[in-house]
Amino acid sequence: MNRKILVNIGPYESRAAIIENGKLVELLYEIQDSEKIVGCIYKGRVANVVAGTQSAFVDIGIHKDAYLTLTGVETNDDEDLKDIFRSPIQDQLKVGQEVILQILKEPTPTKGPRSTMTISFPGRYLVFMPKVDHVGVSRKINQDRERDRLRAIGKRIAPKGSGVVFRTASEGLEESVLKADLDLLVKMWRKVEGKIAKSPPRTMLHRDIPLPMKVARDFFTDDIEEMIIDSEEAYKTIIEDCEFLSPLQRASLELYKDKTPIFEKFGIEKEIERALARKIWLDSGSYIFIDKTEAMYCIDVNSGRFSGGSDLEETVFKVNLEAAREIARQIRLRNLSGMIIIDFIDMEAPSHRAQVLKTLREGFKGDRNKPNILDFSELGLVQMTRRRTSASLDEIRKAICPCCQGAGKTLSAATVANQIRAGLIDEAKRYQTDRIILNAHRMVIDHLRGKDNSGIRELENQLRRKLILKPASSFDIETFKIEPVMERPVKPGRRQNERQPHAAQNREIAAEPIETTAEHDETPEQGMLPGLAENVPENISESAPAIDHSENHGEKDESNA
Repeated sequence: MNRKILVNIGPYESRAAIIENGKLVELLYEIQDSEKIVGCIYKGRVANVVAGTQSAFVDIGIHKDAYLTLTGVETNDDEDLKDIFRSPIQDQLKVGQEVILQILKEPTPTKGPRSTMTISFPGRYLVFMPKVDHVGVSRKINQDRERDRLRAIGKRIAPKGSGVVFRTASEGLEESVLKADLDLLVKMWRKVEGKIAKSPPRTMLHRDIPLPMKVARDFFTDDIEEMIIDSEEAYKTIIEDCEFLSPLQRASLELYKDKTPIFEKFGIEKEIERALARKIWLDSGSYIFIDKTEAMYCIDVNSGRFSGGSDLEETVFKVNLEAAREIARQIRLRNLSGMIIIDFIDMEAPSHRAQVLKTLREGFKGDRNKPNILDFSELGLVQMTRRRTSASLDEIRKAICPCCQGAGKTLSAATVANQIRAGLIDEAKRYQTDRIILNAHRMVIDHLRGKDNSGIRELENQLRRKLILKPASSFDIETFKIEPVMERPVKPGRRQNERQPHAAQNREIAAEPIETTAEHDETPEQGMLPGLAENVPENISESAPAIDHSENHGEKDESNA
């Protein structure tokens, strides 16, 4: 397999792309001042202990408390590392107690970060656990003799009361190399120890290494043909500080000097845009949909324009085979986790189903977060799970839509227009005023106007009020304001013939043209809108309290004001 790593270092974000056989399969992000905290060590204070779930919530100084269970470190490298703490959590922790913990999983919009009290420091060849007396070996090292050798080395080099787990890369290495890797991790722990007594609760004691160093440590193995980095500073740092790199790996490290941005030259930017789309077209003309619900991700396969098989079964098989390869790549690239349901096109032949399933599983060979993929269900669905360790690409690059709040749809212009009509009728009954100001989205205003403004004329005749329309570009389609304009009392000494009689004004309402303002795209201010003075007669200066019909009853409109 041809594998390559590209690293882009920018002033605001750093990115690393893992390429296999010329295709982007994994993307790593590090954003300046972001809340990416996996691997960080905190000093926190227990906020709550839940005996029923054997868990606790710890205040570590971020927007959500950390979720803590008394389990061992989560790692794929050691299968016999079990729970470290055996006694009930209520006997171990009390509310207000100060604890040292490490973040295992990033927080989500609805949940706090997951954490553990089993502190660990991952190195190139081993993982150091300063408070766990345990020696483990990666499950990928399957020779008993080598496993026994590494366990013996671990017992000799691990500090008293501490433990290590040997990673796959440690296979066949000499004790001196492993000891050097461990010494570096022990130094990190000593620095953390020195901060514990001095630091108050809700303090970060340790942050994981920067992205370029992390990529070199975790991904830059001997099967990587080249690692290209576009920052001279980061390049020198890796060369000088990553003592674990072999001569072959150092020769494979290259500094990118071209003027064209590295991700643009290798086509990574286009792949990122494609990975953010809901619909993915395949080379054959078929396509897949990827949707997220509250509980799971759903992936649907469609034949589209493809019709290349000799018969229907053969066509379906070819489409599913191509889709299986792309689905595995997209799951890794988008970093999807949790439960994933895949709806392939129905196949009759059991051999075709088996081949599609095999292709899907092979697509995850290089995945660090090994998924659990089940066989086809009776309904023809493939169910799988994938462990969450960090935020998905969608969560990093996108935010919830302020209009639909993540629902994906809004009320139609016709529905909002009907709400406005009902609101206007209600306001006309409450306030005896000649004019009513309506602030709404332009699409809603256009729907109310109707053909040749007939809709507004009909509504004005029904209300016996003059409507002043204010299209507001800052409003979303569901938000509108109804403001009855109140009359100013006539000042003493003013002659009555300076204004038309009130009754005369009423008779002209239906015949007058619809009033709008040149400033209709301005952001509405609180109370009176910009440009409102041009639409209000001289004897009118203020309006009744505005009726805000935004979904959040004021909050949404305030954000748009």
